[in-house]
Amino acid sequence: MRPPGLVRWLGVLPPSFPDDVEVVIVAHDNLATLPATLDSVVGTGCPPDRVTLVDVCSADGTGEWLARHYPSARLRRLERNDGPSPARNIGIIEARHARVLLMDADVSLLPDTVHQLHDAMQADPAVKIASPIVVHNDRPDLIQYAGGALHYVCEAVNPWRNRPLLERGTDTLAIGAAPTCALLLDRQAAIDVGLFDERYFIGKEDGDFTHRINMAGYTILEIPRARVLHRSRPRDSWLFYYQIRNRWHFILKNYQVRTIVCIAPALLIYEPLQCLLLVAKGHGRTYLRAVRGLVAMLPALRADRAIAQRIRARNDRDLLVSGPMVVRDDLAGSAMIRFGKRLYESFLDVYWALVKRLVLTR
Repeated sequence: MRPPGLVRWLGVLPPSFPDDVEVVIVAHDNLATLPATLDSVVGTGCPPDRVTLVDVCSADGTGEWLARHYPSARLRRLERNDGPSPARNIGIIEARHARVLLMDADVSLLPDTVHQLHDAMQADPAVKIASPIVVHNDRPDLIQYAGGALHYVCEAVNPWRNRPLLERGTDTLAIGAAPTCALLLDRQAAIDVGLFDERYFIGKEDGDFTHRINMAGYTILEIPRARVLHRSRPRDSWLFYYQIRNRWHFILKNYQVRTIVCIAPALLIYEPLQCLLLVAKGHGRTYLRAVRGLVAMLPALRADRAIAQRIRARNDRDLLVSGPMVVRDDLAGSAMIRFGKRLYESFLDVYWALVKRLVLTR
């Protein structure tokens, strides 16, 4: 076994690894980044026999590499690529410890990351997910994801994106959504809220899962002293199908009926604008395919909403926000589109404030 890279680099030994935590890494053709990921996990003090790698039918020799370099780690291979959610669910269900550090194979941990997350969960039983700050691997002074929330039109809000890490400060923060780059989660709470929706493939699946954790009355706590380095890469346009389809399914599955009725005017403006933008960028057919994909999911909607109703302990007005939304650069690259986006977001801010004050009262 190779010596852990981060320990060798820092020249320090991490404290003992928490007894109630194990690590689940989801990989799909990630052999280029997996060695650094596993080195960083061992660098936290985690015994390799408490690591499970769920390999989503990789064709790059991931399993063989793991057997050579980390023979005591557990390998679980899936023969079909249905996205990361089935792998995440298997890792959670089959875990033998109360808490699971769920992470992607393109992420590196700092030596004290797990301990910082674990201490936060130990201090407050209501915290069922502890989330680190995600920074860019090539620019660890810049934030990739922090302070996440869900906009009421069901888009991501990421207020610290590409801002200096020092500006974020050191205060812990209860957040509305967290990316699945690396999360320390309570295994039983994850099971109780229904795990990850395996129908989503990719796109909104992390937001859907963390939203249901919050909906169930639990807390997602962001720990700024805990950080992970993410080797991010541009997302391909084929993801548009899932992002469009899953966004609407998310709304219909999770939102309260009165919320959907109240935000309908905003959605009736937002949706044509989104459609026109996609058509202008050459993705009109993708939008139509996504609508057909949504229709195919509707027969199960009653059962989906029954689950949401069963776990709900918080109303939408306390879960949803309004603010600057994350839009891909390839869609909002021009100055005119960015200006229009700011104007529209200002309208959405005012509309949400009125709806919360006049209709969605506590």
